[in-house]
Amino acid sequence: MYKFDLRVLGGNKMRHRSLAILLSILCVALATKTCIAATQHPETAAALQLLRNDEIRAARMYRAYARQAHTEKHLNIESFFAALGWSAMIRAEATAAVLNQMNATVVSSGEPDVRVSNTKFNLRLMTNVEGPKMDRRYPLLIEQIKGEGHAVAIKTVTHAWKVDQGHRRLAESILSSMESFFGIAARIPNEFHVCRSCGAVQAGVPELTCPICAGPFSDYGLAHAKWRFYRAINENSRLNAEEKAFAKRVYDHIHATSDPSENVTLARDAVYGEVYEKWGLGAPWDFCLEEKLYIAQLADMAHVWDTYKSINTHALDDADKAYLQEMRDKYGVRPINLRRERARERGKVAPEVQKVLEMVEIVSGRTEFQDEELILLRSLIAPVGFAG
Repeated sequence: MYKFDLRVLGGNKMRHRSLAILLSILCVALATKTCIAATQHPETAAALQLLRNDEIRAARMYRAYARQAHTEKHLNIESFFAALGWSAMIRAEATAAVLNQMNATVVSSGEPDVRVSNTKFNLRLMTNVEGPKMDRRYPLLIEQIKGEGHAVAIKTVTHAWKVDQGHRRLAESILSSMESFFGIAARIPNEFHVCRSCGAVQAGVPELTCPICAGPFSDYGLAHAKWRFYRAINENSRLNAEEKAFAKRVYDHIHATSDPSENVTLARDAVYGEVYEKWGLGAPWDFCLEEKLYIAQLADMAHVWDTYKSINTHALDDADKAYLQEMRDKYGVRPINLRRERARERGKVAPEVQKVLEMVEIVSGRTEFQDEELILLRSLIAPVGFAG
């Protein structure tokens, strides 16, 4: 297995360790100044603030790694990094909750510069650089806070250390599989589950109780690259179940078809207004590419949905009735798979026609069109010259 020589990262191991300790002390001192002085546990608050910022940085880094793995078609490794990103956010939120209980200010960190290489190198960086760095950082944090005796904070930091150690073991196993002669297909798990209580990640079917926090099996969630969007939609109280399913179908399509090299800049008002309040993702965060693409098309998406839900097949005008009769005469009264029928007639489906059909399928959640879907289709076909 390839191993980094830490000396190339700046001096010998002793110098590297001394530098890491010095930087940790300086960071803790800086964080102390930013926490509310009223807290009775200032050293603990400073350490937790540092840990929270580390977790937020890690979440961003793992999301970037997941996108790179997706680009390289390592879909199981994409799920692994997505699980790590979810885990980091769980721990960041847990740390913020402890800070709030201590009446300490939760200070938002600046957006870090995340550097991404190929997937194999990203795993090497995680196992050979980030992992050892955390093994030095956590003992310093625990030493910093144990004197103030805040039991919940000590438990939070201890759990975070154990979770990170588990992540590194998984990463080492995946990296070993990638570097093996026989490849990775049969050796890297396809599923990774995350404990919603502590962030522990388990490959395959999780144990009945979490090995870190002893949480029940029901606390585990299946990780995938879209977990953050799904959580935001699931927590959106303004959407009903049908609307949430539609939003997820839109995002699934975006995630499957987006170009990773695309650069999207949202307008300043994109996350404000009635449409975003209903269909959006809550308070703005560092949106990823696919989330930006979703937000950028919210107005059109909401309009098409409203059009679809307003269709009343018992109160159609003459033109709509004539269109339905034409489609029945041509394809029969059964639900119609127009994508299949068009392919049979013409050998293929033209790209502009396929785009409209995909839109109707995403809105309705069906590939077999009934009257409501056909009427929606009619409202969309004029611009592309879709002839029945």
